[in-house]
Amino acid sequence: MKNISFLKRIAIMSVVVLTVWLFWPTMTEPPVTIAKKKLSTTKVKATSVPEKQHEKSPLVNVIPAEITSNESATLVAKAYAAELSFPTYSQPLSNKDLDRLEPNYFNPQSIPVDDLGTTISAKLSKYRYVYPEPVFATLIGENISNAELVLIDTTTGKSLLKRKFEQNDKNWTAQFDGERNFPMQLQATVKARINGKNISIALSLKYVDSIATLEGFEPAYTQDADMVLKANLNTREQGLYRIRANLFDADDQPIAHLVSKEKLSKGNRNIELKAHQSVLQGKKAPFYLSTFTIELMSPAPGKPTKYGDSAINKFDIKDFAVSSLSDRPYEPSQQEKQRLQLLQKMAQGG
Repeated sequence: MKNISFLKRIAIMSVVVLTVWLFWPTMTEPPVTIAKKKLSTTKVKATSVPEKQHEKSPLVNVIPAEITSNESATLVAKAYAAELSFPTYSQPLSNKDLDRLEPNYFNPQSIPVDDLGTTISAKLSKYRYVYPEPVFATLIGENISNAELVLIDTTTGKSLLKRKFEQNDKNWTAQFDGERNFPMQLQATVKARINGKNISIALSLKYVDSIATLEGFEPAYTQDADMVLKANLNTREQGLYRIRANLFDADDQPIAHLVSKEKLSKGNRNIELKAHQSVLQGKKAPFYLSTFTIELMSPAPGKPTKYGDSAINKFDIKDFAVSSLSDRPYEPSQQEKQRLQLLQKMAQGG
């Protein structure tokens, strides 16, 4: 009987994990910094925010390390029920949601250079670049005599380009011009000479060729409880596209994270973003869209997600009246209700 009870708990936990994996979007992978204390040749491999950093999961920092399987399922069920107050395509956004507000942010990497705690810091202007964007690096620290930036193909280990850092006060900067045929997986290695010691920091990045361009939006219009914004895309490949954007109010405060998916063929195509009335009530107009991300979803395991670019940085939403929207609350789909019922049943030990 003890074995059966143990197996049952394992099964319940497995289902919880699988359910979370299936039902919630991908969580942001945390930055990783590895520092070696050897000062003569210090090397740090750093990864910044990768492309999987999109839709926020309600489970982050929710489940403590030591709880029972039923408690886990209860927390998951409650979190999912809260999420269902809003449609998945129009989720509330706050200033704390940095993964959505800055989806391509590169986390600066700092390492010690002596036993006194002196550090240097290096960063790239972003994690993922789209051709023809230049790769821009900044190095900050004291007693730097010279520094070099080396672009490396991480698959082959081959050095592709080298640039000398130029000093401006305490900041050192270096830049590569973008090339269409860059390998996607790259590493920008900073090699600096500090107090007679060689210091090395490896910064991971991606460089991609754009597969679609966001050219603009049509004027917003009302569709029941949704404010609809039709995006104009010029696609260079066919497939399942996902577009993301952040909605802000007149005071530049974030309102909602908008997401839409649709299969598109090549050419001039449209895809609709929607903001539900539940995220707009009480917000100060006029609104605007910004922080655009265009993705061509992976068609099969092992195939990479591809990315597009935007010809605009911002779209102003003019003359839209929130009062024109239906005040009907969001009604979860039958599938979403079934997922919630499954989680609630698991929480009850069923």
